Amino acid sequence: MQFTIEFQAGHLSRALEAVRLEIATPQEMLGRLGESLLRVNQERHDQGLAPDGSKWKELSPLTLQSKRKPKMLYDHGDLLRFHYQVGGDSLRIGTNDWKAAFHHFGTKPYTITAKKAKALKFGGMYRKRVNHPGLPTRQLVGFPASDRQLVGDVIEDHLTAVLNRVR
Repeated sequence: MQFTIEFQAGHLSRALEAVRLEIATPQEMLGRLGESLLRVNQERHDQGLAPDGSKWKELSPLTLQSKRKPKMLYDHGDLLRFHYQVGGDSLRIGTNDWKAAFHHFGTKPYTITAKKAKALKFGGMYRKRVNHPGLPTRQLVGFPASDRQLVGDVIEDHLTAVLNRVR
């Protein structure tokens, strides 16, 4: 008794070429990663969580009095409006709001003075100058283990789809 097995490398060659092309031009895969990472970051922000899962420090009572909406780090909706950008073989995720860095890293105490008006309204009072106690650190972005796992899962799913198209 004898068995004969013929190995046809054509399919394997096509599969390897498809994966090589996907890695050489990863824009579609990076776009999927960007969408996934934006979604999980937005979910964390909606819950008031830092990337490591810790709760952001609560807003002070004075800040709560002056806000239109009690949602943390959200007044006009611009601070947490994150976006992603794919360029070549890189993915950038962030915000264009210059105030985000103050919240992400926190600040030391500082003085706010009226520049365009005679006085500032703060906590229902009018003052020419306010001594602000500083902002606590409220990390907005990071790359925790859960995000690294998500990246691995998205890449695996994407490459599996590429290989399935070759069949």
